Amino acid sequence: MKIQVKYFLLIIFIIPFLISAQGYYNGENFGNRSILLSGNVTGSVDDLGLAYYNPARLALIEDPVFTINAKAYQFSNLKFENVFGRDSKLDDTKFDGVPSLIAGTFSVEKWEKHHFAYAFLSKERSRLNFNINREIDLDNMEEDFGDQDRLFGNFQIDNKRNDEWFGVSWGMKLKENLSIGVSTFVSIFNYSGLYDLRFASSFEDSGVDAFNNRIKFGQNSYGIFWKLGIAWQLDKFDLGLNVDLPYLEVIKNGKFQYQRVVSGVDPEDEDFQFYDFDELETSRKTPLGISFGFGWPFGKNKLHFKADWHAGISEYDRLVIPPTESGESGFAFNEELRSVINFGIGAEFYLNEKLNIYGSFSTDFSPVESAANLYDFIDNEEEDANFDADFMHYGLGLDIKLKKLKLVVGTTYSTASGDFSDPIDFPLTDVDVPVNDDPSRITQNRWRIIVGLEIPLFGYDVEFK
Repeated sequence: MKIQVKYFLLIIFIIPFLISAQGYYNGENFGNRSILLSGNVTGSVDDLGLAYYNPARLALIEDPVFTINAKAYQFSNLKFENVFGRDSKLDDTKFDGVPSLIAGTFSVEKWEKHHFAYAFLSKERSRLNFNINREIDLDNMEEDFGDQDRLFGNFQIDNKRNDEWFGVSWGMKLKENLSIGVSTFVSIFNYSGLYDLRFASSFEDSGVDAFNNRIKFGQNSYGIFWKLGIAWQLDKFDLGLNVDLPYLEVIKNGKFQYQRVVSGVDPEDEDFQFYDFDELETSRKTPLGISFGFGWPFGKNKLHFKADWHAGISEYDRLVIPPTESGESGFAFNEELRSVINFGIGAEFYLNEKLNIYGSFSTDFSPVESAANLYDFIDNEEEDANFDADFMHYGLGLDIKLKKLKLVVGTTYSTASGDFSDPIDFPLTDVDVPVNDDPSRITQNRWRIIVGLEIPLFGYDVEFK
């Protein structure tokens, strides 16, 4: 009996892989107050998060502090509905750390009109890693599995994305209320994935069939990001404009490994494949982005607003896998991004000299027009198996002023949900049986806990979170 096991519970495991492959522009924010304001501070940032949001503000802020954003933590939850076509529900909750920022200022003798800052930030740190061993209870399955008496599978996925930025910012006043600035960041980007499926099926009269399928890939990219900023301080408004130039890739490389073994079946159906590629052609692209924002003081309160636009990117090959010696065709993990516009608003409400309240909201629309994924590689069919949903971000917190320190506490909440076109069949018999005619649905929620302290230390205000 021929077994087609490459689909074994694939829908469960491919979804998180696809989610982690998508790109969003406002998923991370830096600085205690900027986080609670959901990053809506292009025109009004007042701490060293300006290195990321608008470097021109460096020349307008008096005595910017040395800043350390240490570990904060988040609860993230993924919910899957209507997978396998059985109205089933799956749930996955994780607790982990979030990216951080370290920043400070320095001066250069004889350049009194020039202001400088340095920043080290984790633009992205994400990892999805789990291993599942499962035996299917065939007696409770609706399908007819013939003379199979046991069905066992092992699945492992390990998906990691790290993007570390190291940079220097410069700002200078053109007038007393007008300044310009530039931030230059070196980016170290590493993206790797492992997909390992092992399957075994025993039969009453014909022995054991086995299937192994392992895919491993990696992409490394080293390059430069530039941010150009301009800032005005008017009588009733603070205005700011920030331009994110496209990523300049300097060094890049990729690797890919594939193995597939099918044994125990009819000799004509047995298969053995293994190939290992290194120094592959890769590419990483980010589009031009423009952000505009303002801060509007009203009384002792302040309103923050930001709108940003990111251009689209035509389809390109992110990782190119060449044809094999055995005649297998090549494959490319491609990507195409659409143009998007996001916006957000935040507010500071003054209660008294010791207490301010922060609240905020921002959008984070998906730019993904199309993207190849592991399903395309495994099945060689053009199916839209990408998670394409829009995130909404919310922030709420308190700024508490005590005698010798400031305390910032709060939380942020992000949510997205959308349909997932499930193209997977579940063909464990000789006849392919479609199991999901209706779309599956994915919901992703994330809570973050923010606790920050600002303490005068050795002549500096040091900020911890």
